[in-house]
Amino acid sequence: MIQNEVAVITGGTSGIGAAYTRYFASMGYDLIVTGHPGDKEFPHLKEIEEKYNVKVDLILADFAIKENIARVEETIREKNVCVLINSAGFGLGRPFWEDDVQTLENMVAVHIIAPVRFIYAVLPQMISRKKGTIISLSSLSSFIPIPLDSMYSATKIFHNSFLQSLHISFRNQGIKVQVLCPGLVKTNFHKNAGTDPSLLQKKQILPWMNPERVVEISIRNLGRKNKVIVIPGLRNKMIKLLYTMIPKPLYYRLAVKYLV
Repeated sequence: MIQNEVAVITGGTSGIGAAYTRYFASMGYDLIVTGHPGDKEFPHLKEIEEKYNVKVDLILADFAIKENIARVEETIREKNVCVLINSAGFGLGRPFWEDDVQTLENMVAVHIIAPVRFIYAVLPQMISRKKGTIISLSSLSSFIPIPLDSMYSATKIFHNSFLQSLHISFRNQGIKVQVLCPGLVKTNFHKNAGTDPSLLQKKQILPWMNPERVVEISIRNLGRKNKVIVIPGLRNKMIKLLYTMIPKPLYYRLAVKYLV
């Protein structure tokens, strides 16, 4: 019996991760989807199984716990994984000094340690087959310091550098590598971080995008060989460009006024 190729999508139960889940199911991939143990029921995963005739395995795992990372690593090594999407993550939405050290270390574990170990686990299969896709979710804020979530921005910078290095290493070996850097997306991310999304929308500082649109742009750019960093949305691209051009003292003054 021929087995379907497998896509592993961390944080695949909601938001951008869920949009990736629906896309790869529609392409005939069996799915291994992770969610946080504190999340609610996921009836949409059963609907995806039935609609696309694929198998969906759900792993509830908190990546701040080493044993949970190891459990997903073991699953990756056992399966025919052709796609790895690192989209699990969380924000804090408050100044660095107002969080306890354990919470800050948890963010490093979820945003950096877990994705690195999952990539390390999947690469031998991809190198052997000369085929594979690795996408890690970064953020527009990885280019623009955000004072109310400095740790989030800093952990996302890691992916921008790390995945570009992987691209250089594997660009001629059939392995596609991408780091996706969206701006504001219509998900529960900001609400879970303790920020009222309606206040952000009223300020209209940045455009808001739907998760499905973000994933559509991500997938389209996978076909471009040297397109590693993907910023969805023209306005988001312009904001990133403007930040590189604006004198930093001026940005600091504007950030104090609008972002604190």
